[in-house]
Amino acid sequence: MSRVNLPRDAALVELRPEALTFASRRALLPGTAVSFTLVMEGQPLPLEAEVAACLVVAKDRKGLLFHVRLTLEGLARSDRRLIELFIGKGRGAPALAPTPAK
Repeated sequence: MSRVNLPRDAALVELRPEALTFASRRALLPGTAVSFTLVMEGQPLPLEAEVAACLVVAKDRKGLLFHVRLTLEGLARSDRRLIELFIGKGRGAPALAPTPAK
């Protein structure tokens, strides 16, 4: 399995307890592990999740736009619970950020 960092142009599209979808001009193959930070209520949560699907959603002069869906099923139970609680509260907007280099 290959591992990559979150693409620089990634923009969050949808966050659900079982999946996260972001838009990017970079295609990622299913099975690729993506390292990223999910920011909820100002608090960063570093994560790594596997690409479940990569769909072409638009084409323009700049090229193709993809929606990349990450499965959150493989995350630690505690991380998934934090995400579920955040979604349940319905306050604030989550954000994506690259994982800081070590």
